[in-house]
Amino acid sequence: MRHGSYVIVIALALAAVPTGLRAQAGMDTLVQARDETRALRIYSSLMSPFCPGLTVAACPSPGAEQMRQEVRRRLGAGEGEPAIVAALVATYGAEILGAPPAKRWGLALWIPPALALLLGGGALARWLRRRASPAEEDEAQAGAAAPETNRVLRARLEEELQAFGREV
Repeated sequence: MRHGSYVIVIALALAAVPTGLRAQAGMDTLVQARDETRALRIYSSLMSPFCPGLTVAACPSPGAEQMRQEVRRRLGAGEGEPAIVAALVATYGAEILGAPPAKRWGLALWIPPALALLLGGGALARWLRRRASPAEEDEAQAGAAAPETNRVLRARLEEELQAFGREV
């Protein structure tokens, strides 16, 4: 009976080894997926120095592919996104940033669009209010003239109903 117990223990131990390997492989896959998501976020935020007007993510040039591989390598080594972006900016210049940084002069670049949006919204609201005002004035004038108009229309209606009743 003792011999059978050893066989079961050995069989369970051997069965557990591939499970542990599969679990480790699953963790590696999760880490790779996380790194790829972070890499895509970096690619999409940087303009390609090789393809004007395209992000690094969309640029088909070999130089952009080298940048993408460099980002993946740095992420795999445990480097953070801000450090990677800073290194690429140091190499290629601030022109590769997809949006200006919200600091000093970069902040000044964000202000005009925000002001234009606010001023445009205010102008639209004012125009819509003014456009609605004449309709309200017409309703007020119609309400003031209504008693006289109603008398005339009521008299005409009664005449026509009487005339209709006689013809039938």
